[in-house]
Amino acid sequence: MKSKIANLINWGLPYCAIIAMAYLIMFPQIVSHGVILGTDSIFHFNRFYDAAKQVQQFNFNYFQSNYSFQQSGRIINAVYGPLFAYLNGIILGIVGTWYRYQIVTTFLVYFIGGVGMYRLGINAHSKRFFATICALIYMNIGWLPRWELAQNMNAWGAALAPFMVICGIRMIQNHQRPINWLQLMILMTVVIQIHILSSLFFVVTLIPFFIIGMILATNRWQMWIDTIKAVFGTIILTANVWGALLMLNVDNDIATPAKFNLLNNALQPAMFNSTRDYLIYAMWILFILQLIYVLFTLKNSLTNTVLTILGTLMLLFSSIFTPWNIIQKIFPMLGHTLQFPNRLTIIAYPLLLAGVAISMTTITQNSNHPVLCNQLTKGFLMLLLFLVFSPTTIDVYARAARYDSEVVLNSFSAITRVSDDKAAIRHSVHDLYPGQLLTMVEKRSPDYLPIPKKYLNQNYVRSYAYERQIINESRKYTHTVLKHGGLELTWTAKTAQKVRLPIITYKESILTVNGHRLRHYQRSSVGAPYVDQQPGKNTVTLYFKQATWFTILLTISLSGLFILSLYGLYYFCTHLKNYFDHIMTGNDKDNLKIGKV
Repeated sequence: MKSKIANLINWGLPYCAIIAMAYLIMFPQIVSHGVILGTDSIFHFNRFYDAAKQVQQFNFNYFQSNYSFQQSGRIINAVYGPLFAYLNGIILGIVGTWYRYQIVTTFLVYFIGGVGMYRLGINAHSKRFFATICALIYMNIGWLPRWELAQNMNAWGAALAPFMVICGIRMIQNHQRPINWLQLMILMTVVIQIHILSSLFFVVTLIPFFIIGMILATNRWQMWIDTIKAVFGTIILTANVWGALLMLNVDNDIATPAKFNLLNNALQPAMFNSTRDYLIYAMWILFILQLIYVLFTLKNSLTNTVLTILGTLMLLFSSIFTPWNIIQKIFPMLGHTLQFPNRLTIIAYPLLLAGVAISMTTITQNSNHPVLCNQLTKGFLMLLLFLVFSPTTIDVYARAARYDSEVVLNSFSAITRVSDDKAAIRHSVHDLYPGQLLTMVEKRSPDYLPIPKKYLNQNYVRSYAYERQIINESRKYTHTVLKHGGLELTWTAKTAQKVRLPIITYKESILTVNGHRLRHYQRSSVGAPYVDQQPGKNTVTLYFKQATWFTILLTISLSGLFILSLYGLYYFCTHLKNYFDHIMTGNDKDNLKIGKV
């Protein structure tokens, strides 16, 4: 009995360390009860609040934003992580306040990312200690902390990236069955439902693993079959995402994302910062040493070689050491699509840290002085962990402290309106009516706005046009959400004249003015309709008519996800006992102190 308990404790220690690290990073925010309102907070809070209200009212509109974004009816969630938005809406509905929501989801990001990195180390056959320390380091660098610091969606891509590398490692290690199509399908479905750009990074990263795996596979035909299964399964399960993108772009000219200077948003070395734009010098030294070690031991481990070389290339591409100013001149669209080269670190860091875990394991195994070598390598990694943990926690403390300062917000990027009542803003993030915050802090975000053709090539800042036409005008009208996902605007006019309404219409929108449906009407530079008002009360209704073929795709996607969830529940229940039996007996590979490299 004692040995079983010891095995259980041994198995659980790395997960306890990950939980403890998540708590330590979040500790300044937890004790201060402050909400960190960063660069993307208000944008995503609008998305998730809209989803939460739809679930709460049981009044769904898959496309229109009826409860948020100034109740403008614009489309965001349908083409930007739709099911993930509803999941976050459900979480918000359960916890009730933005503070609790931020604490819960931040913990999930750290925990998922940390567990993924640890499992990656184990799958790479490294010692549990090295896998654990590399996981803790990963939790403190790159984009993973950016969910707590700024609500950047790349953090979720970073949390899932280690699981993607696990799929890649399988391709080059398991020659009999290189691809677990169900595992790969689920991973790609989840990341597409969260963040499409991250899914593109994942696909590009898996290509080298696939090529090597195809060369080494004993049954290449089976590998192709499993790949096709994963691809088609992912297409079916994500039909709601690509179907919505297709429908919206076929008949509408959608605004491209904002343009950024690539070189200014590339990774650069720093003395005391390791999140998003920076990486401390000590980590650069570690990765350089890792590359040198692999170059001198190329034949020792194919897994380590592939991880390190691919990770080094990704790190190089993400950094200022790549001539991004020249590349942007040749491919200007990258400024709209990639935007931030440092996004590539969500791939580079898991690859390189997994390689480090393998190298440390190999070095300690082959050393003539194993005890001394083991102590030195462990001490070195612990020092690195301290060096990345300190600035990250200090950053969390500084940003959480701004909640109680005069500025309240951590970022004013694209923020157009902030209430003068700072105490009211602080109260709103703890209030059980989270919509209050979104009426006091508003952001001009031009994402996915429909631009009439005559305005497409005009050089103007659409975010400011949205501010003037929607944000500044929305409070002059009364907005009411109707049954079946409709939106109603009412106002009283003294004279009959043409007015521009603070709503957004698309080709598929059904606009009715004072009981008469408008089929032809002028639209502004951001898609706001011009209508003729009458003296007295005016009423406008807005509905979005989704195509029948999209409804079919949505039904197929949701049905597939439901069936997959039932299968997952069945698998979990039937295999849970066996899994813990392996843990109790010490046969689970988590409990292997030294594995085959």
